[in-house]
Amino acid sequence: MTKEDFYSGKTTFQTEWLLHGCDLPKLSWGRLRIFNDGTSDCCFEHLGKLYGFEKRTYASYFLSEDEYIRFDTMDRDDEEEYGLILRDIIAPEWQDNKEQEFKYLGTH
Repeated sequence: MTKEDFYSGKTTFQTEWLLHGCDLPKLSWGRLRIFNDGTSDCCFEHLGKLYGFEKRTYASYFLSEDEYIRFDTMDRDDEEEYGLILRDIIAPEWQDNKEQEFKYLGTH
């Protein structure tokens, strides 16, 4: 599937931000988006390669294999373990670029 085919007619329904657990307390972000048709994409860095999936579940598995954890599920224990103050952390805003590489993984 091409990048153009995958994104054709889609709107973003939800965006989830993740942090690379191995890099903490350094903030290395990953992004997972869910689209209005139930498909999802993810990337490991701003303007990095985009990966397309049939469902959010597959994109989530893909990120978790590289030890990314959802930012919105982090808690006080994570603050203590990693030396973070979660309330002071603001997730980034990434804009896509038409030149970004894309790979469709489907049901990874």
